[in-house]
Amino acid sequence: MRRCWFAVLVFLLVPLSPTATADLADALRAKAGFASVAVSMSAQTTDATLIVRVGEYVERYYARAQTLVATETVTVQPVSRRLEPEGPARQVINEVRIEWDALVRSQPREVREMVSAKGPRRGSSDQPVCLDPRSYTLEPLAFILPSNCDKFRLFVGWMETIGGVRAQRIDYVPRKPEPPRVRWDGKCGWVDNFGRTRGSIWVDPATGEVRRFDERLSGKVDLPGPGNPDAPRFVAERADTTIEYKKFAFVEPDETLLLPSRVESVTFIRNSVVPRVRLTRTFTDYRRFLTGGRIRP
Repeated sequence: MRRCWFAVLVFLLVPLSPTATADLADALRAKAGFASVAVSMSAQTTDATLIVRVGEYVERYYARAQTLVATETVTVQPVSRRLEPEGPARQVINEVRIEWDALVRSQPREVREMVSAKGPRRGSSDQPVCLDPRSYTLEPLAFILPSNCDKFRLFVGWMETIGGVRAQRIDYVPRKPEPPRVRWDGKCGWVDNFGRTRGSIWVDPATGEVRRFDERLSGKVDLPGPGNPDAPRFVAERADTTIEYKKFAFVEPDETLLLPSRVESVTFIRNSVVPRVRLTRTFTDYRRFLTGGRIRP
């Protein structure tokens, strides 16, 4: 052991010739450069593999979710700019399910049927239920389906702790922002797409399971009005959405699925009847409807 240390010390103490020094420096730089390229290529390969894995998981998720029905409890709460409640909330209970046709690459959507509602209605006098949940909403994870991946830039980030579990963060931003899309029915409008959004998902790097979803506006957005020249100018100042997922157990057959448990959205839309709203959705009582058949002799 002493001989090894002595040899190293002699190497460090004996000066090298200028030529030898240059050769050594070039070798070290080349080695360092090779290592850098290797690490970079390895990281890119790993990131690409992870994104593919997540996309495949989301495909399986939507295919499986079509066999599920859940009870959705929606709370519509007007809020101040500090997100403090302003007046009583309205609560709506729905039965909700997902529709998706992978063969034609349709966009997944939620379809709901109202069960009950209580609390003050929010809307104009002739359309008082304007803020009640609409008949369908687009599914947020659709952006990472393989058929949509060319529309977004994805950036794999750090490992973080989400709900006590380590998860990989993936940030996304549209390659080309789309114009906002609003559907109008009289004085009542529903925003299908704000256009200027960006967000993040947190996934299990081993399975691709999505554990959390966050989205927000990247700037103020002018929303198209109903076509009435006297209508005010509608401006989206804030639109944040957070989705939390947790595992739900099923029997006959036994399986456990990671499904949405809570969604919170906060929107600030200038000149709206209710300009600031926090909408909270909780999902309970997930159940399956499985079809089967038997051939009789």
